[in-house]
Amino acid sequence: MNQQEQLNSARTFMTTFHKNDYSGHDIAHINRVERLALYIAQREQPVDTFIINMASLLHDTVDSKLTNTEEATYKLRTFLSSIQINHNDSEAILHIINHMSYSHAKEHHTVLSKEGQIVRDADRLDALGAIGIARTFQFAGAYDEPMWIDEIDYQSLNNDTYSLANLSPSAIKHFYEKLFNLKELMHTETAYAIAKKRHAFMQQFVRQFFEEW
Repeated sequence: MNQQEQLNSARTFMTTFHKNDYSGHDIAHINRVERLALYIAQREQPVDTFIINMASLLHDTVDSKLTNTEEATYKLRTFLSSIQINHNDSEAILHIINHMSYSHAKEHHTVLSKEGQIVRDADRLDALGAIGIARTFQFAGAYDEPMWIDEIDYQSLNNDTYSLANLSPSAIKHFYEKLFNLKELMHTETAYAIAKKRHAFMQQFVRQFFEEW
């Protein structure tokens, strides 16, 4: 099986996994991450674009928010073997997927390959900007969280001394506990340039949200 056939098989595996997702981790999200990762890769050579492409397509198939990670990882490893991905490539793909998440990065200090950094950047970029805003509210709705609870005002929320732990879960809280941090966590210059624009758009959105609220 050649690399294009392997990529086609991975796309089918991904499509089956994500076809009924309504939490913002759907097929469209995966396709955007793939395009972003390949765009970044073109500008951050030399890199292994096959590893980047495979990891982009499969990165959410073991996400603990969506599935049982242990079972899903075993299933993914078996799948990679079934389409004749060699051992080194399989381990490289799995290492990226298992260590690229925001939560994992906060709790651990696992060093990602350049390919892994690019896939992580692409995934984080899709959590920013207009798409990031839409996905945040989609995710909140899927998990029965409100847009916002009228607990404090905009100025208080933006006070560096305020503890987010005091806030109830909501879509707006997610901006402060995660999304507004992503710009400074980009690995590549290409991703950082994109992130700056998307970050500014989100800041404007949240200001407008509170004005209307």
